[in-house]
Amino acid sequence: MKIKNILSAGAVCSALLLGAHAQAANENISASVSFDYNSHFMSYGLNVWGANTEDIGDEFLFQPSANVDITLNENSGLYFGIWADVNSLADANIGSNVQEVDVWLGYYITMGDFTFDLAYQAWMYASENEGIVDFTVSYDTMFAPYIRFHNRIEVVGNQEKGTMIEVGGTLYEYTVEDTELSFSFPIGLGFSLDDYHVAGEDGYAYSFIGASFSYPLPISDAYGAWDFHGGLTYYDTDKSATGNAESGYLTANLGFGVSF
Repeated sequence: MKIKNILSAGAVCSALLLGAHAQAANENISASVSFDYNSHFMSYGLNVWGANTEDIGDEFLFQPSANVDITLNENSGLYFGIWADVNSLADANIGSNVQEVDVWLGYYITMGDFTFDLAYQAWMYASENEGIVDFTVSYDTMFAPYIRFHNRIEVVGNQEKGTMIEVGGTLYEYTVEDTELSFSFPIGLGFSLDDYHVAGEDGYAYSFIGASFSYPLPISDAYGAWDFHGGLTYYDTDKSATGNAESGYLTANLGFGVSF
């Protein structure tokens, strides 16, 4: 990763962090910022950068993000955020090797152990905007199961409008005794409807299983709650549904986060 990529994206994230910190001073507002490196850009089973990131270590992608959550009452809230993909794998149309910028706005409401979440996302790349509406239902119990209906409502290039259905949860969570080091093991699978991926077909598209960790950093609370996190995730994909060159991808993530 070229240093100018880190500096340009870092400047954006620093501004986001300062803004989020200021907003989070209100007890009804919380915010988080994350600075992550990922070995792959996996988007609903599709390896976006294809042969450029077949294996871990080929090219790590800098993908920072920020999110602000506004509590409306004890059962509902609004949130909005931004995410970026920064790398040198292609000529960037946004600038400074920023290949894509995503923004989102969502609303959630909790009823008993169920949470219903509706969000609109604008994925901006290739000088165009891909519009997404996600509807997620999650259940606050063992394994934290969820189902997400991921709908493309605005297309880019030769895409078609379509839907992905993802179901998943957490197999296990564990905190090491006498430490604050925690582990979790997410799992999920996705199905494609309406030929969601450009080169793909309907049906089973992907499944994944991962192992992730998080460890709080000894930094004063005056600067937010910082953590060091990362993990490995293995994706099994159906090449006929995703258009991937390979069926399986082992992916890695490593980063720092802060919340207020």
